[in-house]
Amino acid sequence: MRARYERFRVRVSGGEITCGRWGTGDTVVVASHGITANHLSWQSVAELVVERSDDSVSLVALDHRGRAGSADTPGPFGLQAHADDLVAVLDHLGLETATLAGHSLGGFIIANAAERHPARVERLVLVDGGVPFPSAGPPPNPATVDVEAVVQAVIGPALDRLDMRWPDEDSYVDFFRAHPAFQLPNEWTAGVEDYVRYDAVATPEGEIRSSVNKEAVLVDGGSAIVDPAAAAAIERILTPTTWVWCPRGLLDQTPGLFPPEHVEEQAGRLAHVTPLFAADTNHYTIVTADFGAGIVADVILGK
Repeated sequence: MRARYERFRVRVSGGEITCGRWGTGDTVVVASHGITANHLSWQSVAELVVERSDDSVSLVALDHRGRAGSADTPGPFGLQAHADDLVAVLDHLGLETATLAGHSLGGFIIANAAERHPARVERLVLVDGGVPFPSAGPPPNPATVDVEAVVQAVIGPALDRLDMRWPDEDSYVDFFRAHPAFQLPNEWTAGVEDYVRYDAVATPEGEIRSSVNKEAVLVDGGSAIVDPAAAAAIERILTPTTWVWCPRGLLDQTPGLFPPEHVEEQAGRLAHVTPLFAADTNHYTIVTADFGAGIVADVILGK
């Protein structure tokens, strides 16, 4: 089954953003993507949500400001601005409340949405994000920290790619296909390729680059990594939350972004958060590969 898919635009403060909707069900889940991703990163999850709900549940995901179809939408960037955009999507859809799902940076965005607009959020599904990262020392001083260096330390090649160029779109796809996260069988999917091709844009010189606005990434990464208040929204809310976490990270390394001992510590102090271990997944395949997307789809559907 391929879910019905449509793309549409939503008016937000200062411009418009692009969204995609899979399915026709009246129950709508709204999803937020990762820091250098776009709404098509949710394609595999969305199609499984529609299939497993017999099209009673649809999924809407947005391109955040500075990415893909919203690449030219100006700031402000940051977790709170994206959270308000997400609620603008609820308004556009005529939804009083909804379940929100967020992958990576998207987890922090939806936690901020639940804090800023608590009456609009039924529950949260955090996917390898949304909970403060382990700290190796005292929090950095936002006034003096090198934000790009801090973001680079966390997302590495995902930031490097924003300064790179390729001769054509297929070369960009091949670059992604060689990524360590997609080397095992069934990890490179049609959904991943759709997401990558959607991100590819031509430069005036005829080369291909990522659509992602680097300024947006640095502001957003600074919010999630450097700003302790914005990153810790999950600690100030009581919204029922499931936190799906992966054993492997952005480069398929172990441990992932959230080592087991950190998950145990956070779960012990956040009574409204239920952690769920997603075995055999990494930070990308938890949403892009069928086995990871199936886990997330079942959590979204409450199975």
